[in-house]
Amino acid sequence: MSAQPTLPTIGKTNHLPLEEFTSVISLLFEPTALLTQRLHDACPYESYDQLLDKAAELIRDLSPLEQLEVVNAHPRIGENAAKLSALSKVEQGNASANEDAVLAKWAELNREYEDKYGFRFVIFVNGRSKESLFPIVEDRIANSTKSQELATGLSEMVDIARDRARKLQAANPASGAPSPKI
Repeated sequence: MSAQPTLPTIGKTNHLPLEEFTSVISLLFEPTALLTQRLHDACPYESYDQLLDKAAELIRDLSPLEQLEVVNAHPRIGENAAKLSALSKVEQGNASANEDAVLAKWAELNREYEDKYGFRFVIFVNGRSKESLFPIVEDRIANSTKSQELATGLSEMVDIARDRARKLQAANPASGAPSPKI
């Protein structure tokens, strides 16, 4: 089993070259060169909380096409585990007794959502089972708009990143990185 990833201190992160900075940001967000480059250009940060506040601001200011690029970097719920980052695998949880049926249902819902909105469904799973999310995605498919969904998905991505930062910092208090204000 691989070791838990860790975040370097924000002071160290501020001085990393882009390639290494990308590895750090990819622990918080699924890899997206556009967002990573802009976050790197905005260094330095006093905390990971400040970095994530800047990410939220940058995401809001992106063009609609750039926002689609960022939201589509996120994996689908029920995605093949081989395509998920280590943290996404943990967040999406363990297989259930009826995993094949659950994954088939997610494939159907993802297709329906993407056909309607043109981008991936994103939600902060936060320990919930894949099955418990069915009513949420079904409601969002039936009752939302493309602009609402894009804003929601991008906001959820930042929430996921904040949760990852908090957990990674708590797992490695010796890093000296203060916990972000959540």
